[in-house]
Amino acid sequence: MPHTEHSDALPAAAAQTRETTMSPAGPGDTPAGQPGESSGAARWQTDWDSRIGPVSGNGWANAVSSTVLDGREVAVVGTEDATVRMLDLATGRPAGEPLTGHEYSVLGLATTVLDGRAVAVTAGGDGTARIWDLAAGEQIGQMLELYRGPVNAVAATALNGRPVAVTACDDGTARLWDLATCEQIGDHLVSACSDVWTVTTAVLGGRPIAVTSEAEGPLQVIDLAAGRPLGELTGHDGPVPAVATTVLDGRPIAVTGGADDTMRVWDLATREQLYSRPTTEPLAISAGLVDGRPVAATLAQPGLTDGPRMADHVLRVWDLTGRQPAGQVVDGPWSSGAQTVTPRGRLLVSSSAGLAALTHR
Repeated sequence: MPHTEHSDALPAAAAQTRETTMSPAGPGDTPAGQPGESSGAARWQTDWDSRIGPVSGNGWANAVSSTVLDGREVAVVGTEDATVRMLDLATGRPAGEPLTGHEYSVLGLATTVLDGRAVAVTAGGDGTARIWDLAAGEQIGQMLELYRGPVNAVAATALNGRPVAVTACDDGTARLWDLATCEQIGDHLVSACSDVWTVTTAVLGGRPIAVTSEAEGPLQVIDLAAGRPLGELTGHDGPVPAVATTVLDGRPIAVTGGADDTMRVWDLATREQLYSRPTTEPLAISAGLVDGRPVAATLAQPGLTDGPRMADHVLRVWDLTGRQPAGQVVDGPWSSGAQTVTPRGRLLVSSSAGLAALTHR
């Protein structure tokens, strides 16, 4: 994987406000942006677009999360240029210096708290996962081992009161790590014959679980305390590159996007599918609460009828309540799979202009 060099300096945010119209779908299965969409509209406001560092002339983020640092909400971004960067969510301006150490692109990122400190755990194309003290601006402890291939994704949770991370790797493994000791816990959670693409975590019955997807295998739901699978999510026809988790009606759910051009919603307790909706194959999915309602955001390659910007990826926001989600298209120069729904209901999405922060109106 090539390493692109450029300046560590971050341009100031363009303190601009822009409105985008999002057209919700009707009660059937037709997503917005395709024939049959509703004439209703919801409004989202772009608070800022902030360049996170030019790579070949573009701001390019591979992963994004959020945390609170010194009383401020900040976005934490893993970039193509192997750095970890922070942006103040109030202004979009840089918060602290870029964190360096990875030799190749930062492919995945999660935030958590370790010994009272806000930390980020990053997954790298250099085959390592690393822990960063965000306030101090430095790496904590040793690398989480060297893999035989890129580390594609990482997710954080707590196990028996300890902060832990789950990594997914091209060597066909998913592993559980104690962040305080930088040591692996137990055996591999997954030992697959193909790449493990992504991982996300949730809490089921008071116990932490993980959901993983593989290039040539099933979606697995794993009990992290027991270190064993609870079951599989079956129904997609083909690979599933995008997985996210949230809570619907008090139950933990998974939202998945597959190469079969469907988004599916699953009850993690029963491992049963709640419903599915047709959509262009998602490259990325994030999920969370906006105004108290569970939503999912999908980012996909444009289809023939998708949106006004044919060169850009298509961003849809889905209302997951009531099993009849409203598919909504957000116009913008969306450029990669870096996106997240913050705890305060903001949607952060990477664009060709940098990282965009959207709020619902």
